[in-house]
Amino acid sequence: MLEARAFFLSWQAARLANADLKPMGPAGLKQAELVWRHWLAFCTARDVVWSAAQSSDIEGFLSGIGPRSTLKKTSPVTRRRYWRVLRDFYAFAVVSEIIDSNPADAAQPRATERVPSMALSPNMWKSLHEGLPNGDSYKDRRNRLVLLLMMRAALTVQEIIGLNMASVEVLNGSPDAQAAQIEHAGLPLFQPDPALQAPAHYSGAQPAYLLRVRKARTGAERVLLLDVLTSRAMGGWLELRAADAAPTGQKNRLSHISRLIVGDRIGKAIAPNGLYNICQAHLIHCLVEGGFLAAPEPYAVHDPGGLDHLGPNALRNTCIALWFNAGVPLEEIQRRCGFKDASVMSRLGAHLASPFPT
Repeated sequence: MLEARAFFLSWQAARLANADLKPMGPAGLKQAELVWRHWLAFCTARDVVWSAAQSSDIEGFLSGIGPRSTLKKTSPVTRRRYWRVLRDFYAFAVVSEIIDSNPADAAQPRATERVPSMALSPNMWKSLHEGLPNGDSYKDRRNRLVLLLMMRAALTVQEIIGLNMASVEVLNGSPDAQAAQIEHAGLPLFQPDPALQAPAHYSGAQPAYLLRVRKARTGAERVLLLDVLTSRAMGGWLELRAADAAPTGQKNRLSHISRLIVGDRIGKAIAPNGLYNICQAHLIHCLVEGGFLAAPEPYAVHDPGGLDHLGPNALRNTCIALWFNAGVPLEEIQRRCGFKDASVMSRLGAHLASPFPT
């Protein structure tokens, strides 16, 4: 009988040598080893030898997987990912004649339900726009731009983090010159936008901007023409980035940072939870203080329709639904969002003015 470490190394060698399966890189192998270590610790706590584990042991292990953050719940997708790794381990154990049957086969988690995507009501959406930060401080300018990139450009958190100064291109010159730039970028001139009255603090002229967005997973690039509100926020942020000196009189280090969105005044990178916190703070400010939602109670049972379920994806979903309802062609929405298949929008069905094309 192979001891646990020797079994893992034997599985790893066989997995890497199997040309019939999708290649597994260092990150995938590291994740598999992490699952294996956690599984062995679970078996030890139950006084169970890994090769004698039953489906009930695997079910207990999967149900006990905790979330990475105390603010979240463990996703069914995470449980299924752990289950697939264990199933692969035990399938190899069967082939290696260590065990007779795969205990993971009878412990498969329930398939994830395809739940409708969350989007906000028109009154909530109006409140989020009216409550945008309107000051000129570093945080106000940055947070205003971040929120508008979620709300009016439908960018994901990872896409925002991936933006750099070279991602931004200003549209200069006459209307005809700007139209030529737009055409050169391959953008359609038909850019209907949700009918929203611009808040009073957005008065004044600002140039328009093009934004080159690289999709986080595939690296594919798309070009977006930012609307008036987002262009003004972009201009305000770039003005701060270009300043020669910080308020302390020291040289502004932001001018030497290539990333567009930063975490602090000296240019530290912003993490995904930093953007999530900006979004949550804005939602609380506008929707809780505005009377649309109740503040979550400490230790309350998770409410799938409550504030704890709203975040950057809800802003992105609402933007996409508004584009569709404003008459933006489906192919253009697919291009703007970088969707390989526009059918993912079918989950927004309850928020669309007309049925999603099948």
